[in-house]
Amino acid sequence: MTLYQFNMLNEFEQAEAVWSGTHIGERQDDEHSILLYQINSFYVEVYYHQEDNAIRRMRSFSSTDQLAPYLGQIDIGKL
Repeated sequence: MTLYQFNMLNEFEQAEAVWSGTHIGERQDDEHSILLYQINSFYVEVYYHQEDNAIRRMRSFSSTDQLAPYLGQIDIGKL
């Protein structure tokens, strides 16, 4: 699946695609747990609102520059 194909899916289909991807990071903002998944050659952030127990939005991208908020979580000690 490509980023373009993912973006053409409806919300339900996007959620199914995300859950079949690989979870690679997590961060918090004021209201959300933001879960990062990799699907083939692109990434999806899932904005989960804990109080409402609901996914508020998903943001997909392919630029590795946008992974910067997650870089502090990567353990390179075993490399």
